[in-house]
Amino acid sequence: MNIKRWKVMLAVDDYGSFTRAGEVLGYTQSGITQMMKALEKEVGLSLFIKDKSGTALTREAQSLIPAVRALLNADEVVRQEIASLKGSQTGTITIGTYLSCSIHWIPRIIQAFQRSHPDILFKITEGLEGELADWIQERRVDIGFLSYQPGHHYHFLPALDDELLAVLPSGHPLSAYDPLPIEKLNGAPFVITEYAPGSDVHRVLKEHNIRPDIRFVSINEFSVLSMVEQNLGITILPGLLLRGQNGNFVTRHITPAVSRQLGLAYSSPDDLSPACRAFLEYAKDFLLDD
Repeated sequence: MNIKRWKVMLAVDDYGSFTRAGEVLGYTQSGITQMMKALEKEVGLSLFIKDKSGTALTREAQSLIPAVRALLNADEVVRQEIASLKGSQTGTITIGTYLSCSIHWIPRIIQAFQRSHPDILFKITEGLEGELADWIQERRVDIGFLSYQPGHHYHFLPALDDELLAVLPSGHPLSAYDPLPIEKLNGAPFVITEYAPGSDVHRVLKEHNIRPDIRFVSINEFSVLSMVEQNLGITILPGLLLRGQNGNFVTRHITPAVSRQLGLAYSSPDDLSPACRAFLEYAKDFLLDD
């Protein structure tokens, strides 16, 4: 079984085209096409559907994805175990994280970790709360820096209770409150990155039966901050993200206090490669001391 072909199939699924997958993996489009034709011949199934919007996996190919990810993960573990037996530590660690963590934590942790593990490479992907939990379960990422999400099945190492703060335009009437009673958000014009089950803000507002008037849903937290500065609404953002941020806005504690529990998540201890195990231990100690 050719592992490279399965890696390409997942890349085509991720990027939606043979051309883009080839650019990322370092293959020509003709090379990708030949590899995928060989894979379809090997499995005896059509794996791709092409239309005007790009290339997608067939239903049969989609059903193979969990097993393919498990196969590739096992292959990476074996490669790293062999390297470890030879006295070296190599491999690639795929990390899923929030924007706040990738700004304040990830660069410092990786920089320090690579001083003693220079041959371990990293792939960093940012996502939203619900996405990251799914990525861990689907083994799209090895380790997640995320907030604890009830109902998802993964191992979680808590590291920080990150307070969620109200963010308002400078001079907003509600800025007179400190702390800001959470019920004052009921019906207020609101901007947010995600408002769905699995998001921390959704959880908090639902727990307190608060229904804001959601005016805008933006792509990331800095876009949300910009909208707040332009007086398009107010929002709730994590304290970690707001560290060192200044602008035409003010932050207020919320009463009762609300927070998210940040930590490290992974699918199973048995599935961790040697590189992942080493990084997990290092990151855990780093965050507990931060």
